[in-house]
Amino acid sequence: MPIVRIDTASVPEADRLDFWQSTVCDQFVALDVRPADGAAVDGHVSALSVGGTHLRRIASGPHEFVRTARQVRTADEDYLQIALARRGRTLVVQDGREATIGPGEFVIYDSSRPFSFVTSDDFEYSVCLHPKQHLPLTRAEMAAVTAIRFDGRRGVGAMLPPLLSSLYRVIDDDLTDSTADAVAQTVGDLFVALVRSRVAPAAPDNMHLARARAHVREHLADRDLDPASVAAACAISVSYLYKLFAESGMSVAATIREERLLGCWHDLRRPELATTTVAAIGHRWGIADPAHLSRAFRARFGCSPSEHRAAGRHVGAAADVG
Repeated sequence: MPIVRIDTASVPEADRLDFWQSTVCDQFVALDVRPADGAAVDGHVSALSVGGTHLRRIASGPHEFVRTARQVRTADEDYLQIALARRGRTLVVQDGREATIGPGEFVIYDSSRPFSFVTSDDFEYSVCLHPKQHLPLTRAEMAAVTAIRFDGRRGVGAMLPPLLSSLYRVIDDDLTDSTADAVAQTVGDLFVALVRSRVAPAAPDNMHLARARAHVREHLADRDLDPASVAAACAISVSYLYKLFAESGMSVAATIREERLLGCWHDLRRPELATTTVAAIGHRWGIADPAHLSRAFRARFGCSPSEHRAAGRHVGAAADVG
């Protein structure tokens, strides 16, 4: 897939601000794009996409980029994003946290909630936008790592800069659809590793909530698992069960659905289950209807169970060759 390169120098100076603002919104997400007062509008963006994952490079002078609550409400983008600083220092704000990043450092941020980037000097970023529905992460996990500084030279973070750089060389070639999906999955796996390298242990659950969650995990294969059966097993009322889960941020039914789909997600990648049918894997996790599994899986992860399994095989084959 070819790389698209966009430069403000390609349009008359009088048109550059409008051109730049529309370019940034088109290539990233809807934003208020505010060059510093008196600064000339001089910027460029390079863009490529693979399997629903978008890679961008952007450079310009002092700026403020703001994603407002109104833009979040009216937009259909839903990405977990990484911005790796190549040049300049930037203050990033989201979810009540602030992080300042410089060259070699990066942040994770979420398009589904307001955020801002402010830089007082020239900057350059590499940005990766990955669909959240493709990530086997909970909302709580993703929300816990926004606007936290990662070091791209140490630990798990050191994997990111060379990966982003290499993708520009690889993806500029013609890729088959299956290879592109495998590459996108590799990027998604790194997102998961980064998030789980920083998510703090959760506060201890209410005893009844912990017992209810344990019962759900232990009985996912039971097709009759529902709020009433969970409440009965924990000797509490259904209304109290609903209250406990509502306070935790996810309903009982949503928790059961999420745990089942995550179980299928992981089993479809297990080599020892490569000959087990998708229907049988769904049945293992309490989803007896293959059509329902396919619809729910695609809605959660953006691909069918078979496509997810095939992408895992391509990733494994590439690792074997390497």
